[in-house]
Amino acid sequence: MKVWWQQLNNREQRLVVAMGLFFIVFVFYSAIWKPINNSITEANSKLARQQELLTWVQDNTALYNQVKKSDGKSSLTGTISSATNRSAKTYKLTITRMQPQGDDLQVWIDSTPFTQLLLWLEHLVNKEGLQVKAIDLTLGDSVGEVKVRRLHLTKL
Repeated sequence: MKVWWQQLNNREQRLVVAMGLFFIVFVFYSAIWKPINNSITEANSKLARQQELLTWVQDNTALYNQVKKSDGKSSLTGTISSATNRSAKTYKLTITRMQPQGDDLQVWIDSTPFTQLLLWLEHLVNKEGLQVKAIDLTLGDSVGEVKVRRLHLTKL
C-alpha cells in the first residue's frame, strides 16, 4: 500500500485524501447522525401525541366525575325543551334547532365530540327521565366529532 501511495503524484494524493475524508463524513452521517436525528424527531412526535392524549383524558375524566357526582334518577322538571337546553349548556353542546311536536321534541346539533354527545344522552335518559326514540348522526367537521341531524326525544 505504501508503494502504491508513493507512486501517486501530489495532486492524486490530495484527491485520494479528500475522497477518503468525504467517505468518512458520509459514513458518519448515514450510519450515526441521521439515525440519531430521526429517533429524536420520532420521540418528540410521540411525546406530543401522548401529551395530547393526556389532556383529552383529563378533560373527559373531569366531565365524567362531574356527571357521576349527580347520581340518582330524577324525573323531568319543566318542559322537555327547557331540560334539554339546560343540560346541553352543562355539557357544552350547542343546539342549532329545536322543534316541539306535542309531548316529543326534535333536536339538531352541529359538529360536537361524540363522547360529549353520549354523556349528554346518558344524562337525559338517567337524570331527566327522557327517552331517545330515534337519532340520525353523520360525520362531523373533525375527527371524533358527529353532527346530529335529528334527535327525537320523548318523556318516559
